[in-house]
Amino acid sequence: MEQAPKRAAVVKRRKKRKTGPMVYVLIVVLFLALLAFFYALAAWYYTGRFPNKTTINGVDVSNLTEANAVAALNRQVQEYTLTVVERDGVTEVIRARDIDLAYDDTGDVARLLEQYDPILWVTYYFTEDALTASDDTTYSESKAEQEIADLNCFSPLFVTKVQDACLQKNDQGFYIQAEEQGTELDQEKTIQLLLNALTTHQTEIDLDAEGCYLAPTVLQDDETLNRELEKINGWLQAEITYDFEDGRLEVADNTVIKDWVAQQEDGTYALDYDLVFDWVKTTLAYQYDTFGLTHVVTTHSGETITLTGGDYGWCIDRPTTTEALMEAVEAGTVGELEPAYLYTAQERGVDDIGGTYVEVSIADQTMWCYKDYEVVVETPVVTGNPNKGNGTPSGSVWAFDCHKSPATLGTYVTMGYSSYVNFWMSFTGNVGIHDASWRSSYGGDIYLTNGSHGCVNTPYEAAKKIYETVNVGVAVFVY
Repeated sequence: MEQAPKRAAVVKRRKKRKTGPMVYVLIVVLFLALLAFFYALAAWYYTGRFPNKTTINGVDVSNLTEANAVAALNRQVQEYTLTVVERDGVTEVIRARDIDLAYDDTGDVARLLEQYDPILWVTYYFTEDALTASDDTTYSESKAEQEIADLNCFSPLFVTKVQDACLQKNDQGFYIQAEEQGTELDQEKTIQLLLNALTTHQTEIDLDAEGCYLAPTVLQDDETLNRELEKINGWLQAEITYDFEDGRLEVADNTVIKDWVAQQEDGTYALDYDLVFDWVKTTLAYQYDTFGLTHVVTTHSGETITLTGGDYGWCIDRPTTTEALMEAVEAGTVGELEPAYLYTAQERGVDDIGGTYVEVSIADQTMWCYKDYEVVVETPVVTGNPNKGNGTPSGSVWAFDCHKSPATLGTYVTMGYSSYVNFWMSFTGNVGIHDASWRSSYGGDIYLTNGSHGCVNTPYEAAKKIYETVNVGVAVFVY
């Protein structure tokens, strides 16, 4: 009976031992909770930050936020310098601060950061990650250009000119000028090279290695150059004469031709079309064209009058004449050449109207037709009615542009009339000379009340004689 309490004690001791593992479980749970807490804390820390051992374009951005990473990239850019290596070991430097060079973040840093899950920070912690982002930069173009322009290698104090052997012109013609050495830079190429270097972040440019220095490429014994000289001398043998009659001569000889020779982009020489065209325009066309210009004519009464406008006279076809002249020079031609014409007159001399023409006096309501300077027709006429806005055009010299028999003038649909005529000789638009069977009288003041629509109405016999005397191109002047 006395042993029962002892068993109870034993039982109690056994239950006490069973509480030991629970403590360990609690410790482990607590440890794991702390571990999870610190892991979550680290994940929170790395939210919006780059992992450890991470670089972008060689710049350490470990544990940096996007903004700080961009700032680090910008600091790297601020350390940039471009060393310009020149001849004879001379160097010059362009610095980032001199041109306001700065990193241009185009969003690449943010996109790189997005690839990292902060929950997985521990997987990134022990590995190195070398990232590449856009290395775009911005700089002040005006400051960069000024910095380049201020380099000593562009200063005339340090430069001697380079001169290729070339053709030169003097009073006698052309000759070869010998080449000259120098230390001149190809400025356009060099400036572009340096600007490109700044854009692509190169740290050193050797101007000599890059072929920026000019050097003679053509020597005085160059076969092509001597061949060009021979070709030009062949052109200078040409002598082209234009005869405009009445002692009016224009000559294109070596003193003129040498000024037409120009060097082309490929280094060869040719007759410059624009220069030849300008000579044709100013020396030939401006002096001898009469088309639509002022004409001084003598009327039936011997009075001299000045008329302007119209469409009668000579008009040189400048492009065609230029091309023909160039061909003649290139062939070394010596002789006369006729210009090409867009419009021609009856005579080439100072008096380009000649002896066959028609004269119309509105005031006298009379028309005269001349053949070889002799009057073959003198007739009264009826011209356009000025009171109805149909006055016959006057004050100019025109050329007949239509010579037709018979003809029907106008239509009821377009003109409100349709008239049959036996002889039709138009000289400006729809205006011309024709017979008018519907009229019984001519001359006087008829035109003021019963004038034509603008044409010169003419008695049948007179119209017939004029028609037989003139043709297309003959002059008619109205005043």
